Amino acid sequence: MAGLPGPDMDDTARYIIQDLRVGGIILFKRNIVQAEQVAALIQTCQELSLKASGYPLLVAVDQEGGPVQRFRHPFPEMPSARQFGEAGDLAAVATAARQVAEELRRLGVTMNLAPVLDVPRSPACPLWERGYSSDPERVADFGLAAIKGYLAGGILPVVKHFPGLGATALDSHVDLPTAVTAPAEQEKDLAPFRKAIAAGVPGVMSAHVLIPEWDNLPASLSPVATTGVLREQLGFTGLACTDDLEMGAITKKWPVAEAARLAVAAGQDVILICEQVQHMIQALAGLAASPDLEARFQAAWTRILAAKQRLWKNPSAFCRTGRKN
Repeated sequence: MAGLPGPDMDDTARYIIQDLRVGGIILFKRNIVQAEQVAALIQTCQELSLKASGYPLLVAVDQEGGPVQRFRHPFPEMPSARQFGEAGDLAAVATAARQVAEELRRLGVTMNLAPVLDVPRSPACPLWERGYSSDPERVADFGLAAIKGYLAGGILPVVKHFPGLGATALDSHVDLPTAVTAPAEQEKDLAPFRKAIAAGVPGVMSAHVLIPEWDNLPASLSPVATTGVLREQLGFTGLACTDDLEMGAITKKWPVAEAARLAVAAGQDVILICEQVQHMIQALAGLAASPDLEARFQAAWTRILAAKQRLWKNPSAFCRTGRKN
């Protein structure tokens, strides 16, 4: 899943979709001028993807509410998760999520990288305003309400940031945080994800966070976190996605191409590269030169195809045999 450089279909965007044949795109503020322009951009991207590979793109955005929402007025904006949590109105969360999802879907967006299920322990946590509460049960309740709303509005929600950044103080956009590893603290972080998975959430995004008791790799690159805990222990069968592999937590320690290979080997289905085309090229080249990962590619493709079939009710309109993107 790749970021595009700007608001228009330029040569770089065309290359990303037509030549690299990415399976999805993610929108940022740099891609958004007005509703009609975004809808036209997405439509052009979808037409290029269908022509190049036979499959539509997953189109994602971070539209959490509060400080993280790429679409602003006149698009309907949401309060922050913290404000929702303090107000205590679950119905309001579900309603707001449904309304946002309906508007996103009208533009052609298919996936919202939300809600945030982190359990921030204090305002020192970078996720404080983006988290519903410091109570894991409250986070789970509000997260489930948001998931319900997004699904009702026709959008696939992707909960984040597994297995939880609530006990950290470093921003993973800059550095690699380490999470508290005491079992009771781990369970606080896992509880909202456990409930979301039990409720059938279609996507989970992994955090760039180190849990020393599990692995010497961040959760996004860790087979212990992704396959062991997320898949086997919690029973998640949907799409597993990384956070952006160009964040400082990764790039200060691993080249993006190496991180992409580690992520796929760990069990991730979707790798997110949001900025540099060269990183996308290098990551794809490295994966193409990894025949030992073929079983992982096939497993990921099966789940990606299932997500696309869920969004497009007539899969025969675009599905072809084989792994294309």
